Amino acid sequence: MALKEAFYRQHAPNITSLFATCLVFFVVIFFQGFRVDISVKNAKGGAGQTTSYPVKLFYTSNMPIILQSALVSNVYFFSQLLYKRFKSNMLVNMLGQWQEVEASNQFIPVGGIVYWISPLHSFSEIIEDPLHAIFYVSFVVISCALFS
Repeated sequence: MALKEAFYRQHAPNITSLFATCLVFFVVIFFQGFRVDISVKNAKGGAGQTTSYPVKLFYTSNMPIILQSALVSNVYFFSQLLYKRFKSNMLVNMLGQWQEVEASNQFIPVGGIVYWISPLHSFSEIIEDPLHAIFYVSFVVISCALFS
């Protein structure tokens, strides 16, 4: 039972999340290593003088992820702030609805835009709500692409 709890617990970090993070880390490193060699001919020089110029295929780094995370954190912060103060306002509810977790003082998004841009916490949530998973992945990929 303790081993199952270590892999799949919802209320704290778990080993499955650690493995997923490591997998993403290695996949990103693999794709960051792709290079395309472009051959460049010298117009002024001698006959047939060519050199190859390596170009990174994915010329992005971690900065788009940092900017996307900062954007989402700010949206979460302002949404929680507004929701605590103006729960009955329709625009505030469209931005985000929050529910307090009983065991702690943490709030989790349960509705609005912040729900759709929040990550899913387990594979079972992906199966239960595939539309949320597709929207979240699309949001992260598109926002990171725009930031890069």
